[in-house]
Amino acid sequence: MTRAAATILAIAALPTAAAAQAIHFDIDGPGTLPGETVTITMSASYPSGDYAVAGIATSVQINEAQGTFDNLRLVAPMDGPGTVPGVLAAGGIDGIIAGQLNFPTAGIYADPTNPIAFWEVDFTVDDVPSGPVILDIESVTTKFDSYVSMDSSLSVSRLVGLQEGAAQIIIPAPAGAFALLAGFTLATRRRR
Repeated sequence: MTRAAATILAIAALPTAAAAQAIHFDIDGPGTLPGETVTITMSASYPSGDYAVAGIATSVQINEAQGTFDNLRLVAPMDGPGTVPGVLAAGGIDGIIAGQLNFPTAGIYADPTNPIAFWEVDFTVDDVPSGPVILDIESVTTKFDSYVSMDSSLSVSRLVGLQEGAAQIIIPAPAGAFALLAGFTLATRRRR
Protein backbone atom coordinates (compact mmCIF):
# COMPACT_ATOMS: atom_id res chain seq x y z
CA MET A 1 0.00 0.00 0.00
CA THR A 2 1.38 3.43 -0.89
CA ARG A 3 1.78 6.16 1.70
CA ALA A 4 -0.92 8.16 -0.13
CA ALA A 5 -3.37 5.25 0.24
CA ALA A 6 -2.44 4.72 3.89
CA THR A 7 -2.59 8.35 4.93
CA ILE A 8 -5.52 8.97 7.24
CA LEU A 9 -4.90 12.59 8.13
CA ALA A 10 -5.02 15.46 5.69
CA ILE A 11 -4.72 19.02 6.86
CA ALA A 12 -5.86 22.23 5.23
CA ALA A 13 -5.88 25.77 6.52
CA LEU A 14 -9.16 27.49 5.88
CA PRO A 15 -9.01 30.56 3.68
CA THR A 16 -9.39 33.82 5.55
CA ALA A 17 -10.14 37.30 4.41
CA ALA A 18 -7.25 39.74 4.44
CA ALA A 19 -7.20 41.51 7.80
CA ALA A 20 -4.78 43.94 9.36
CA GLN A 21 -4.80 41.87 12.54
CA ALA A 22 -5.33 38.13 12.43
CA ILE A 23 -4.59 34.82 14.08
CA HIS A 24 -3.21 32.10 11.77
CA PHE A 25 -2.82 28.33 12.12
CA ASP A 26 -0.01 26.41 10.44
CA ILE A 27 -0.03 22.62 10.60
CA ASP A 28 3.20 20.93 9.55
CA GLY A 29 2.96 18.10 7.08
CA PRO A 30 0.30 17.15 4.57
CA GLY A 31 -0.86 14.15 6.61
CA THR A 32 0.04 11.41 9.05
CA LEU A 33 -0.75 7.83 10.02
CA PRO A 34 -2.47 6.77 13.26
CA GLY A 35 -0.19 7.45 16.19
CA GLU A 36 2.00 9.91 14.29
CA THR A 37 2.25 13.52 15.42
CA VAL A 38 2.03 16.91 13.70
CA THR A 39 2.83 20.32 15.16
CA ILE A 40 0.19 23.05 15.14
CA THR A 41 1.58 26.60 15.32
CA MET A 42 -0.41 29.78 15.94
CA SER A 43 0.92 33.11 14.74
CA ALA A 44 -0.43 36.65 14.73
CA SER A 45 -0.26 39.46 12.22
CA TYR A 46 -0.79 43.06 13.24
CA PRO A 47 -1.58 46.36 11.44
CA SER A 48 1.29 47.69 9.31
CA GLY A 49 1.32 51.04 11.13
CA ASP A 50 2.09 49.39 14.49
CA TYR A 51 5.54 48.29 15.67
CA ALA A 52 5.01 44.77 17.10
CA VAL A 53 2.58 42.42 18.83
CA ALA A 54 2.46 43.20 22.54
CA GLY A 55 0.13 40.59 24.01
CA ILE A 56 -2.48 37.99 23.12
CA ALA A 57 -5.01 36.06 25.21
CA THR A 58 -6.71 33.30 23.28
CA SER A 59 -8.04 29.74 23.39
CA VAL A 60 -8.19 26.93 20.84
CA GLN A 61 -11.47 25.12 20.28
CA ILE A 62 -11.84 21.79 18.49
CA ASN A 63 -15.16 20.15 17.63
CA GLU A 64 -14.11 16.47 17.99
CA ALA A 65 -11.87 14.56 20.37
CA GLN A 66 -10.13 12.40 17.74
CA GLY A 67 -6.59 12.96 18.92
CA THR A 68 -4.33 14.05 21.73
CA PHE A 69 -2.82 17.48 22.35
CA ASP A 70 0.55 17.42 24.09
CA ASN A 71 3.58 19.63 24.80
CA LEU A 72 1.84 23.03 24.87
CA ARG A 73 4.47 25.76 24.52
CA LEU A 74 4.97 29.42 23.77
CA VAL A 75 7.35 30.48 21.00
CA ALA A 76 10.12 32.97 21.90
CA PRO A 77 10.03 35.94 22.17
CA MET A 78 6.27 35.70 22.86
CA ASP A 79 7.04 33.84 26.10
CA GLY A 80 7.74 36.95 28.16
CA PRO A 81 6.84 37.63 31.81
CA GLY A 82 3.32 36.63 32.87
CA THR A 83 2.72 34.32 29.92
CA VAL A 84 1.27 30.79 30.01
CA PRO A 85 0.86 28.18 27.24
CA GLY A 86 -2.69 27.36 28.36
CA VAL A 87 -4.27 24.24 29.80
CA LEU A 88 -6.01 21.27 28.22
CA ALA A 89 -9.78 21.48 28.61
CA ALA A 90 -12.82 19.72 27.24
CA GLY A 91 -13.08 20.84 23.64
CA GLY A 92 -9.61 22.35 23.29
CA ILE A 93 -7.04 24.46 25.10
CA ASP A 94 -7.95 27.39 27.35
CA GLY A 95 -6.03 30.32 28.78
CA ILE A 96 -3.20 30.87 26.29
CA ILE A 97 -1.46 34.13 27.24
CA ALA A 98 1.48 35.20 25.07
CA GLY A 99 3.40 38.46 24.98
CA GLN A 100 6.71 40.24 24.72
CA LEU A 101 8.30 43.31 26.28
CA ASN A 102 9.12 46.56 24.56
CA PHE A 103 10.95 48.70 27.10
CA PRO A 104 13.22 51.12 25.20
CA THR A 105 14.53 52.86 28.33
CA ALA A 106 16.17 49.56 29.35
CA GLY A 107 17.29 48.74 25.81
CA ILE A 108 14.68 45.96 25.45
CA TYR A 109 12.96 45.97 22.07
CA ALA A 110 10.13 43.75 20.89
CA ASP A 111 10.53 41.55 17.83
CA PRO A 112 8.65 43.27 14.97
CA THR A 113 8.27 40.11 12.85
CA ASN A 114 4.89 40.23 11.11
CA PRO A 115 3.29 37.71 11.34
CA ILE A 116 4.95 36.38 14.48
CA ALA A 117 4.60 32.82 15.79
CA PHE A 118 3.54 32.72 19.44
CA TRP A 119 2.27 29.23 20.37
CA GLU A 120 2.71 25.56 19.44
CA VAL A 121 1.24 22.19 20.37
CA ASP A 122 1.81 18.62 19.21
CA PHE A 123 -1.26 16.75 17.96
CA THR A 124 -1.39 12.96 17.65
CA VAL A 125 -4.31 11.49 15.74
CA ASP A 126 -6.20 8.56 17.24
CA ASP A 127 -7.36 5.49 15.34
CA VAL A 128 -10.90 6.30 14.28
CA PRO A 129 -13.49 3.52 13.97
CA SER A 130 -15.07 5.12 10.92
CA GLY A 131 -14.52 8.15 8.78
CA PRO A 132 -14.26 10.59 7.41
CA VAL A 133 -14.02 12.83 10.46
CA ILE A 134 -13.44 16.56 10.11
CA LEU A 135 -11.84 18.31 13.07
CA ASP A 136 -12.51 22.05 13.04
CA ILE A 137 -9.88 24.06 14.92
CA GLU A 138 -10.60 27.71 15.79
CA SER A 139 -9.11 30.44 17.92
CA VAL A 140 -11.25 32.48 20.32
CA THR A 141 -9.32 35.61 21.25
CA THR A 142 -10.15 37.98 24.11
CA LYS A 143 -7.04 40.22 23.98
CA PHE A 144 -4.89 41.36 21.05
CA ASP A 145 -2.58 44.31 21.75
CA SER A 146 0.11 45.93 19.60
CA TYR A 147 2.95 48.31 20.43
CA VAL A 148 2.43 51.52 18.48
CA SER A 149 6.08 52.49 18.23
CA MET A 150 9.57 51.08 18.75
CA ASP A 151 10.40 53.94 21.11
CA SER A 152 7.44 53.47 23.44
CA SER A 153 6.10 50.79 25.75
CA LEU A 154 2.55 52.02 24.99
CA SER A 155 0.31 49.31 23.56
CA VAL A 156 -3.20 49.55 22.15
CA SER A 157 -5.95 47.00 21.67
CA ARG A 158 -6.41 45.69 18.13
CA LEU A 159 -9.15 43.23 19.09
CA VAL A 160 -11.81 45.06 17.05
CA GLY A 161 -11.65 43.72 13.51
CA LEU A 162 -9.46 40.75 14.46
CA GLN A 163 -9.74 37.83 12.03
CA GLU A 164 -9.80 34.64 14.12
CA GLY A 165 -7.75 31.65 12.97
CA ALA A 166 -9.34 28.47 11.63
CA ALA A 167 -8.07 25.19 10.20
CA GLN A 168 -9.30 21.67 9.57
CA ILE A 169 -7.83 18.24 10.11
CA ILE A 170 -9.56 15.72 7.85
CA ILE A 171 -9.37 12.05 8.86
CA PRO A 172 -10.63 9.81 6.02
CA ALA A 173 -12.16 6.39 6.62
CA PRO A 174 -9.59 3.82 7.74
CA ALA A 175 -7.92 1.74 5.00
CA GLY A 176 -9.37 -1.40 6.60
CA ALA A 177 -12.89 -0.10 6.01
CA PHE A 178 -12.07 0.40 2.32
CA ALA A 179 -10.70 -3.18 2.09
CA LEU A 180 -13.82 -4.55 3.80
CA LEU A 181 -16.09 -2.61 1.44
CA ALA A 182 -14.09 -3.77 -1.61
CA GLY A 183 -14.30 -7.41 -0.43
CA PHE A 184 -18.05 -7.12 0.15
CA THR A 185 -18.55 -5.60 -3.31
CA LEU A 186 -16.49 -8.37 -4.96
CA ALA A 187 -18.42 -11.09 -3.08
CA THR A 188 -21.73 -9.54 -4.12
CA ARG A 189 -20.67 -9.46 -7.79
CA ARG A 190 -19.56 -13.14 -7.71
CA ARG A 191 -22.98 -14.23 -6.40
CA ARG A 192 -24.66 -12.65 -9.39
